[in-house]
Amino acid sequence: MRIKEEKAAVRAEISAFRIRPEERATASVAVHDRLSARAEWVSAGTVLLYAPLPDELNVLLLMSGGKRCCFPRYQVDRGYSAAWVKSPEALMPGTFGIAEPPVDAVQIPACEVDFVIVPGLAFGMDCHRLGRGRGFYDRWLTELAGQKIGVGFDHQLIERVPREAHDVQLDGVVTPSCWVEVN
Repeated sequence: MRIKEEKAAVRAEISAFRIRPEERATASVAVHDRLSARAEWVSAGTVLLYAPLPDELNVLLLMSGGKRCCFPRYQVDRGYSAAWVKSPEALMPGTFGIAEPPVDAVQIPACEVDFVIVPGLAFGMDCHRLGRGRGFYDRWLTELAGQKIGVGFDHQLIERVPREAHDVQLDGVVTPSCWVEVN
């Protein structure tokens, strides 16, 4: 099977899972607790989060703790930039129906981001991720300086995700029940 077909099959399999709101809330708190206890997170000054979709963990819980929190803002060149917001309420509907910082939010250079929380549909035990299929995040991850940690539900951590040369390996993956790191 070709890589693109393998990716489509994994996306379909993972997307078939349905998470109840109470399961999402419990899992989100567990991931928050795991992340916030890590020395790398504690020492990070500027962090990049994401505005969660209904099928993703709620990482907005991580906005406490005095960190400068940035979020992806889609650019017309089919890329992203990081922009700082003080609260989740500042996020506005953006491209692809994903909330993002308003156009007047302060842009943060990629080299200033200390810690990156990365969404995905699936994550491999080798810390590769499978996104939604457009490749925007992988291109951007190569520019971001900070430690890159994927976050997902336990069912999103699988043995191996199909990957291509442009797919970026993360530094780690955290789920409600485990933390996996690159050796």
